[in-house]
Amino acid sequence: MKRSNILGLGFCGLLSLFAATQVFAQEDVIDKRKAIMRANNDTVTKEFKKALEEKDYATIELKAKDIMGGLDAAANLFPKGSINEKSRAHPDIWVKTDEFKTSLTNARKAAEALSKAAAAKDEAEVNVKVKELGNNRDGACGDCHKVFRKDFRKDS
Repeated sequence: MKRSNILGLGFCGLLSLFAATQVFAQEDVIDKRKAIMRANNDTVTKEFKKALEEKDYATIELKAKDIMGGLDAAANLFPKGSINEKSRAHPDIWVKTDEFKTSLTNARKAAEALSKAAAAKDEAEVNVKVKELGNNRDGACGDCHKVFRKDFRKDS
C-alpha cells in the first residue's frame, strides 16, 4: 500500500475517533444535566413536600443547597449545540444565552432564599420560598422551563 494511502486512512481514522469522542462527550453532558434536573425535580416534588409536613427545616435547608449546587453545575452543562433526540433543551438556550443564564441565576437565588428561610426555621417564609422556587411548571424553575425546554413551550 502506498504511504499516502496509509496516511490518508490514518487521518480518516483519527477524524472518526474525534467525531465519536465528540458524540460521546455530548451524550455525557446531556445525561449529566438531565440527572441534575431530575434530582432537583424529585427534591421539589417529593422531599420538600415530606419535609414541610414534618417541619424538617434542616432537610429543606440541605436540599435547597443541593439544588443551588446543581444549578451551578448546570450552567456548564449546556455547551453550544449539545442537543439530541433525548434532550428537551430548546435551541434558544444557545441564542438567548444571557437570558438562559439569568433564568438559572434566578432559580439559584430562589433556592438560596429557601435555604436561608429554612435555616431560620421560619415556617411562613419557607412556604413562600418553596412556591417562589416552584417546580417544573411554576416559580423560578417553571419560568426557565417555559422558555428553554422544548416540551413546555407553547410554540414548540
